[in-house]
Amino acid sequence: MLKKTVLSLSVAVMALSVVSGALAAAYPARPIELVIPFGEGGASDTFARKFAEIVNKDMPKPLQPVNKKAGGGIVGMVYAFSQPNDGYTVLSITPSHIIADVMDRSPVKLLESFEPLCRIQSDIYIISVSKGSKFQSFEGLVAYGRENEVTFAGISPGGLDDFVLRSLAKATGLKLKFVPYKSGSEVKAAVLGGEVDIYLDKIISAIGYIEDGSVRPLVVLNDRRIDQIGLFKDVPTTVELDYDVTIGSWRGFVVKKGTSQEIKDFLIAKMKAAYDTEEYQKFAADNLVNIRPGYLDSQEFGEFLEKEYSHFSDIAKETGLKR
Repeated sequence: MLKKTVLSLSVAVMALSVVSGALAAAYPARPIELVIPFGEGGASDTFARKFAEIVNKDMPKPLQPVNKKAGGGIVGMVYAFSQPNDGYTVLSITPSHIIADVMDRSPVKLLESFEPLCRIQSDIYIISVSKGSKFQSFEGLVAYGRENEVTFAGISPGGLDDFVLRSLAKATGLKLKFVPYKSGSEVKAAVLGGEVDIYLDKIISAIGYIEDGSVRPLVVLNDRRIDQIGLFKDVPTTVELDYDVTIGSWRGFVVKKGTSQEIKDFLIAKMKAAYDTEEYQKFAADNLVNIRPGYLDSQEFGEFLEKEYSHFSDIAKETGLKR
């Protein structure tokens, strides 16, 4: 009787494998929804739409971008989780989703509910000061900030910028004070007007202000100097100043857990091929996200996400963001 039961189970498993393989072979039979969990026109939206456009040149059915904004990326993640794990929903993610896990902001946990496909972009942050600032170097800023409060502007506490600066404060001994503003434009105005001491932003967002002299760069959060861009060749990095803080933004893609390996392999192959195209590499160069390697495969991306979670969790606990 036991042998018959085992045999029946084996046959059932084989049958399911055959069905699964047949479904994967037919994939994709319809368009794939690419969930962008942020609003139209932002950096994440621009990236995802351009990347989908490149991927679709070699797809039997297209990736169709759809915005599910609000909640700092949480609404889109919850929506993606509500869909079947059949490969027809791909979620674009950023550090905001790791931070949501760390801060328990979402009923759906990224690391528990999704599996990585690949990371595509890696942004670099830079710290600058307004042109009228008394700070001429990062070392001077640190020396002052160890004895006095140094202010920075932001839209809300607990976002990526806040985590980056708290990590830097922990490494340097800076006394930082978060000053809230209602919008990104107000943050920029506060920086340019000298209402706050420091300006933290991605290089692509800060470079225009650096070029016109509105702000002066003090330090790049990276392990090596950006010699290929003249504006930054004389700007030191955190690592060369002995502060091991290189946190930046990044963008990648995940699918719901339980998606078949065949489907994941198909999507990963198409995305890697798109990443390697001249068209994408030009887009990356134009947006200054080619300075350090962006691509991580599924395993590397998974390991990276775990490290990000661990690091952000430590920052949240050690700096009082999370009790």
